[in-house]
Amino acid sequence: MVGNRILLRGHYNPTNWTRKYPNVQKAMTPEGEKVKACTQCIKTFTKDARMALKKEERAKKLAEKAVAIEAKKVAEKLKQEKKAARKKDIGTKKKKS
Repeated sequence: MVGNRILLRGHYNPTNWTRKYPNVQKAMTPEGEKVKACTQCIKTFTKDARMALKKEERAKKLAEKAVAIEAKKVAEKLKQEKKAARKKDIGTKKKKS
């Protein structure tokens, strides 16, 4: 039971207690039974499936991120190799002249 106090400036203001009822609805359980269940229970019926989907999505994102990081590393390595080759070419040209 929940009471709701509306506070007035400097005055004690008790109010009546009200009873909260659960939001009960007809639903199907994962086993296929028809039952009356509260909305929170209905949410938990599908929780395993939702969590599995989220886990797959997270794994997919991590895999994509890993591929992107690897591609970035390869590009950086190629860039460094080109830079080293240019320095080598410049050094040989100076020695010849």
